[in-house]
Amino acid sequence: MAQRTLKQQKEQKQGDLLNSAYQRFLTKGFAKTTIDDIVRRAQVAKGTFYLYFHDKEDIMKHLVIQISSQIVIRAYTKTKERNIPDFLPAVLCFIDTIIEYFKANKAVLKLIERNFSWPLVMEYLSEGNQEEITQILEELLNYPQLRRFDRDEAFRMIYMIVELVGSVCYTSIIEEQPAPIDHLKPTLYRMVEKILI
Repeated sequence: MAQRTLKQQKEQKQGDLLNSAYQRFLTKGFAKTTIDDIVRRAQVAKGTFYLYFHDKEDIMKHLVIQISSQIVIRAYTKTKERNIPDFLPAVLCFIDTIIEYFKANKAVLKLIERNFSWPLVMEYLSEGNQEEITQILEELLNYPQLRRFDRDEAFRMIYMIVELVGSVCYTSIIEEQPAPIDHLKPTLYRMVEKILI
């Protein structure tokens, strides 16, 4: 078996730190977790942490970006598997998948709070990450319903929808305000339909 390259070793250490932070933040909360907790669980020296992250807020930002991207990829994959030919029903299926994920994973939603957002996903892309997210964007922009808009306007619409869904999910699922999420879904879907039509 070939030895792992230095790049692979660095990626492994960064991944170990992210996984450790994720577990610690879920169990202890962000405020009560220290960098010492993170490095101890990851079994790396404290100095190693600072090779990859500036501080606790920086690793949290990376986690939110990673989680948000994974949720978007998961929702898009499930939507594609259903082979929905029409744009609006496909978008609503995509949104419903995100909502159902957060309903089943309240701890993750609490962790990322209101930060499930398009700007963070876009920042992840700007750093050269996630070919899958780039592919999703390109496929979305190829829908006939979005071709009537210029690229920037289509991105703004996607941005508004993701922001709206993230905010509504947090408020409704975690705080149950103004109502439980299943009661808000019809209104949310009507709002999305108005954005897209």
